[in-house]
Amino acid sequence: MEENTPEYNEYRKQLLENAKKNAQKFKDEKIDIKDPSLIEKAASLARAVTSRGLTNKKADEKTIKLRDMSCHGDSELRPCSERRVSEKYPGSYYCGTCGCGDKKMTQLINLSINGKTEYSKLDYPKVSCPLNMPGFGTYVPYQEGVSENDRKKEIEKRYGIEYITENSH
Repeated sequence: MEENTPEYNEYRKQLLENAKKNAQKFKDEKIDIKDPSLIEKAASLARAVTSRGLTNKKADEKTIKLRDMSCHGDSELRPCSERRVSEKYPGSYYCGTCGCGDKKMTQLINLSINGKTEYSKLDYPKVSCPLNMPGFGTYVPYQEGVSENDRKKEIEKRYGIEYITENSH
């Protein structure tokens, strides 16, 4: 679908209307994000672990790439302001907002421990982001007054909302 066509504009309008509806379900970036409750953490962990299954299923490469961009950025896009340096795993990072803490299974990069590559948080087929960033199941498109985040806006500009929506789980 090409940008700036009537079809694309209608599609974008629909996505933005859905974003407004969904914004009430998820934490908004303009609001101080509080630590999730124990029940919210347990539910999020259960969804992620269940999606992984017993065979260590992973999200597809497109989804992982979006999540990586959302968390780490690149040479032109700064990392997420909520990304924290791990004290337990040198050279690694974890999310400082989701409430999971600095644990092996919450690292935002694949760790290599004793020669074995560990499963990272970004590998889970279903995982959420408290900032509703691209690549995550809680993704909400950028919209002024609803879901404002300049980093999100830049990622959407690079990849397009349709691509991101199809690859956010």
